[in-house]
Amino acid sequence: MYRVLTADDEMPALRYTRNIIQQFSPRFQIVEAVVSGEAALKVLQTQVIDLLITDISMRGMSGIELAQSAKKLQPELHIVIISGYGEFEYAQGAIEAGVDEYVLKPVSITKMTSILQSIQEKLDNEYLQQAASLLSAIACAQPYNKLAADRLFAHRDWYFAYVLWGNLNMRLPKKLSASRLIAPPEEHFLILSGRDEEERILISWDENSESFLTNLSVFAAQAGMHSPWTVVYMPTPQPIEYLPTFIDHSLEMLYQKVVVGKHQILKYSGGSVQEQRLALPTAALRQLGYFVSTGKKHQVKDFFISQSVQWENGQMPQRQVWHMVHQILYQLAAVDQTVNSRLTDALLEVDELIHYSASYGELMDGIYSLLFSGDNTFNRKMSAQELYDSAVQYIQENYAQPLSMQSICSELGISQTYLSRLLRKYGNTTFNTYLTRCRMDAAIRILQEKPNMLLREVAACVGYEGSSYFSKVFHQYTGKTPSQYFSNEEA
Repeated sequence: MYRVLTADDEMPALRYTRNIIQQFSPRFQIVEAVVSGEAALKVLQTQVIDLLITDISMRGMSGIELAQSAKKLQPELHIVIISGYGEFEYAQGAIEAGVDEYVLKPVSITKMTSILQSIQEKLDNEYLQQAASLLSAIACAQPYNKLAADRLFAHRDWYFAYVLWGNLNMRLPKKLSASRLIAPPEEHFLILSGRDEEERILISWDENSESFLTNLSVFAAQAGMHSPWTVVYMPTPQPIEYLPTFIDHSLEMLYQKVVVGKHQILKYSGGSVQEQRLALPTAALRQLGYFVSTGKKHQVKDFFISQSVQWENGQMPQRQVWHMVHQILYQLAAVDQTVNSRLTDALLEVDELIHYSASYGELMDGIYSLLFSGDNTFNRKMSAQELYDSAVQYIQENYAQPLSMQSICSELGISQTYLSRLLRKYGNTTFNTYLTRCRMDAAIRILQEKPNMLLREVAACVGYEGSSYFSKVFHQYTGKTPSQYFSNEEA
């Protein structure tokens, strides 16, 4: 909402401008309407204004004089002068005063609306450019231009939210050291990046907490459609200067509250809270060590399942589970030389597993496979990038077969959730999208090389049982039917 000051010594003219803005320009709000240039200057001395609309001929100070003085007070101010005079000297004076528009009376609704739209576009661009640098600095508690921030943000308080999609990435620093404004903004939010692409910081201009929470829930759910999400939100609006404090304490809350696989919306409590680190009983760890040292893998498996059930039922925070999993690994390293020799790699792999697991059951199943299966990703020492590359290669080589996520996961020894995460993280895609792309690209090549080949034969060559469904997918992928596509190619 941009702030407008109008100045005209004729009340009907002030009402006319107000009515146009209220009916046709909802992004503008008249904060003051005054009848003299002197009164307008007093407003400009105490309030940040985005747009000044003034008559050129008023008793006392003229519109040109007002524009000149206004620019000295607020250099970023946009100005529209409405004049009943068409002489060159008046227009020249307006140009010298740095006004945006010099309009002759009578001003039609269409003309005024067009002018306001043009200025709104200028303000939007200026706002985003300034907000990008200012908010990035404010969020990270770095030095910033206080006067510029006051102009953009000080006229109101703001709602804040910190959004995490998926589980915590335990390898990230606990503080936000860099951020950027995500453009274009959403309808209800300015959006800053978090510590990685799975985190966002929202700054809302909603008028009340109810609409803020509604829009926040929709944003989190839509953007995190394929993964759980956790949100920390500020229940009352705050000055923009409070943003870095909110971010620091929100990250502390996330580390204390995030539960693997669970959606949560948390009210910001403020203040630092000392973390209470839970530990597995020493007797339980010794029992696990005995199972491993004596080769009782079945009991080890049961131990892992039992722990995951306890964590699921107790809604154990991810951070606490992470500590207990590390206890388990160090205990296993103490009794098993193979685990001990690979402990550093195992700890890194566990960080990756807990980041991408959909449940604690899936996490512990992944850790068991990591440590005790003969043909697993840990033994092969494959990084996440290598696993993604292997999955993509497998799809490329087998797209013509009845391919499924399960078949790829069985081949690589990973879960379907982990595979989905890898495809999104490294390829910005999904399994079905990438498989379709491989099949359609192959179909296009076949039809180019063998234009007389029957459609059902082409479909069979790229993994589809019938030509009807193949044609439907082809149309969705290219926007054309196979015959339309290749008739255009030939043309």
